[in-house]
Amino acid sequence: MERNTEPLTQERLNVLSQSLARRDPVLRKVRKTLGPPPLWKRPASFATFVRIILEQQVSLASAKSTFDKTKQACGGLVTAERLNLLNPETLRQLGYSRQKSRYSLALAEDVLAKRFVIGRLRSLGDDEVREQITQRLGLGNWSADIYLLMSLCRPDIFPVGDLALVNGLSELDQTEYETTEAILERAERWRPHRAVASRMIWQAYLANRKKTIP
Repeated sequence: MERNTEPLTQERLNVLSQSLARRDPVLRKVRKTLGPPPLWKRPASFATFVRIILEQQVSLASAKSTFDKTKQACGGLVTAERLNLLNPETLRQLGYSRQKSRYSLALAEDVLAKRFVIGRLRSLGDDEVREQITQRLGLGNWSADIYLLMSLCRPDIFPVGDLALVNGLSELDQTEYETTEAILERAERWRPHRAVASRMIWQAYLANRKKTIP
């Protein structure tokens, strides 16, 4: 299977978004109005996985608030070693749900036991990265997609489980997509650069609400 692991840069994003705009009238309108999308990026680190766990089924702002409290409790740096020193009750006081506390501590244990080596993910193909991530407790395909797209900056990731992406696409197309299959079919025309289209959809979604990604 062909690997497309070369990460996106802002320069590539500018060029590829222009290419998608020529092929898709909806994305053409986004780019004409808003320009190329930003290269939203997160560190390829344990801390990012904790933040992704916190973002599950809550607003980004709420997750960031809890993450910032976690960072403070960890002495300014969220690592597996430091998080592992916090007990579930402490995490609950910081704003974690019972499940998210369990997921985060299990992830820390996996990292410390070297069952999950985050640094190796960069050299793996998309499917291999997804397999490694989804083997972790509480981390599913959405979590894998966000890490692949935001931390590894892979070019062909389409996080179909992301509500903002789905709503943003529905708004742009003025269509209610009733199934995941219908959304994926719509995204097929953007291969092998679906991550670029994803960023353009998020860009429009946030602009319509006058928001930025925290």
